[in-house]
Amino acid sequence: MAWISEQLLTAIGKHALNECITDARLLALTGLNDKQVENSALKLRKHELIELTGPGCYRLTDAGREALAAGKANLRSGPKGGSRTNTRICKDTLRIRVWRAIRILRKFSIPDLELLVAQGGEKDIGSNIGKYVRALERAGYLIRLQKREAGTALTSNGFIRWWLPDDKDTGLHAPVLSVAKGALYDRNTEERRPLCG
Repeated sequence: MAWISEQLLTAIGKHALNECITDARLLALTGLNDKQVENSALKLRKHELIELTGPGCYRLTDAGREALAAGKANLRSGPKGGSRTNTRICKDTLRIRVWRAIRILRKFSIPDLELLVAQGGEKDIGSNIGKYVRALERAGYLIRLQKREAGTALTSNGFIRWWLPDDKDTGLHAPVLSVAKGALYDRNTEERRPLCG
């Protein structure tokens, strides 16, 4: 069975190839409800396959006619070819908790983050947090501060501190580190940032 947007596109192509067709006519031709026609029309307009010529009146674009002629409108859900990241997204990982803590604290050291994100049982948590924080720094999210936090040992040089400026806080989703690609993928901006330095 064709997807709803494809049903709508086919109906427009079959009954109004070069002229305007109204919402009411689409409802009668397709048997869809108002919401389905409205949502499908929005999707077709977003893909530039139809255009609005007046209130509730649509016409195929050249791209829409070509899609019908080729027999494929490519309106399936899911990742689009160019934006597929092959990145698995999890709901609650250590690095997601670290990103949330960074956004709250703004200025922090690795021990500060450990106190906030540790749930017990994580292996080598300090090293894992450090690797992620340094990747965020190399990708341009974090700025290393000059002044260190006092260390716990007498011979310690202190803990490095970082700062997340407001303009580098891209949003709720934690940037995903891909060591193999030498980059961070940011779901908030849908961009891949290389690790510099």
